[in-house]
Amino acid sequence: MAARVTRVNRIRSNVGIALILILCVSLFSIFSHASDSLFSLSREQPQQPSLTVMSWNLEWFGTSRVTRTDADYAYFTDVIRRVSPDIIAFQEADSKEAVLRILPKDQYSLYLSDRHGKASESFRDGNQYTGFAIRQSLPVSDPQDLASLNIRTAPKPGERVRKGRLRYGTYVIVHPQSGTPIHLLSVHLKSGCYTSKFNRQSASCRVLSYQADVLKNWIGQRLAAKESFLISGDFNHRMADSGDWLYRSLSNTSSARHSVHLLTEEVNASCYVRLNRSKRKAEYRRFTALIDHFVASPDIASALRQGNIYQYQFSRKDVRNLTLSDHCPLVLKIQLQPGAGL
Repeated sequence: MAARVTRVNRIRSNVGIALILILCVSLFSIFSHASDSLFSLSREQPQQPSLTVMSWNLEWFGTSRVTRTDADYAYFTDVIRRVSPDIIAFQEADSKEAVLRILPKDQYSLYLSDRHGKASESFRDGNQYTGFAIRQSLPVSDPQDLASLNIRTAPKPGERVRKGRLRYGTYVIVHPQSGTPIHLLSVHLKSGCYTSKFNRQSASCRVLSYQADVLKNWIGQRLAAKESFLISGDFNHRMADSGDWLYRSLSNTSSARHSVHLLTEEVNASCYVRLNRSKRKAEYRRFTALIDHFVASPDIASALRQGNIYQYQFSRKDVRNLTLSDHCPLVLKIQLQPGAGL
């Protein structure tokens, strides 16, 4: 009797082992098939190519007006490494050497404003040039900059425009391997006219209005030629305010209506900075309204997805321990569409 029970238990044990082996083989076959399917899917649907663009006013970068240590420069480099932008639109740089100091070595080509070579339109004690740093893998065309943004005062009707020492719009064209060429401007417009209501009595507002007309003409040329465009930089104006006059003026033509998009309209701004004013006690501010913006053609706007545009914000500790900038960088990611365009 005991031998019979032992034999039965042995049979049951062997059957159990066999069932487990069959189950394991079945599961392996299922997961192997799923893995092959996922691998096949990943080969058939490669990750969509994209471009990351960062716009950053560096604040008197490389000038004696704002002195910086090696630790400060290292922080700027660390931000660039963290964001890993393909394109950097920068403002307020005094020289190529200053910008090269913070760029990861041998990764970017530098395009500094054409104004830097014109002594009559520059200052001896420090300048605020616009420009681009663009990843070397991207082919770039370098047309003439938008020099007409540089005026001394807003001309009266019939009066000749006089050049001043305001910033050019640095102009380049990037040719991604996927997608159409993108026309890029890095701008730094006139300060002193920030609000949504136009003040005719303000000389700064009159200059900014003139610069808006210059940009509107440039935009009109791009739209007429069905070209993609992105204007990045310091507009010195809160364009996201409801009914803003500057944004309306950029799109206030029949060809531009619904074709000029303010990409930063809903960006959450909270930029904590130290105002680096010489011979004054340190002043700390948190800016919750943007004056830095991205303005783009409709195809660029449609290539953005929720969360793909944001403000890179500094920590309170870093702001208090380092000399950074009074502007936080803006970052956007464009999903490239092969063959897409306006």
